[in-house]
Amino acid sequence: MHHIVVIVAHTTGFAQCFTFKRRLFNFKGSDKPDPTLDSSLLSSLRSTCPNVDSSNSQLAPPDSATSSMFDNAYYKNLVSNSGLLKSDQALMGDSKTSSMINSYSMYPFLFSKDFGESMVKPGYGVNGVREVSQNKEIRKKCGSIN
Repeated sequence: MHHIVVIVAHTTGFAQCFTFKRRLFNFKGSDKPDPTLDSSLLSSLRSTCPNVDSSNSQLAPPDSATSSMFDNAYYKNLVSNSGLLKSDQALMGDSKTSSMINSYSMYPFLFSKDFGESMVKPGYGVNGVREVSQNKEIRKKCGSIN
């Protein structure tokens, strides 16, 4: 269940074009798009993020259908090769995470239940006291080590 905390962050919000633009135009130096990316998503993203430097700060949602809702659509997108970020879509290549993603895409209640449990169990010990081991830290900024 620990994987859910990592991947749930992309169920809402936006990503800047520079974080995924290589998938649209020059995947792995091929001068072609990522062949696993859904073609209709590719077309839409190319419109939002044209292949010019000035589009780097444009924003695109990881889940365009329900970008402001906390739901399981993100997982459905991964199952249909419509994951915005390459790192997210790569989760389908691992048997443990792909199994979890398939389950969450089919059963929204399971996703909600597991998410709730994952937020409580690792974060708080007895009587709600925060526990932090020597190998963990509470980050001030999600993408940066303190």
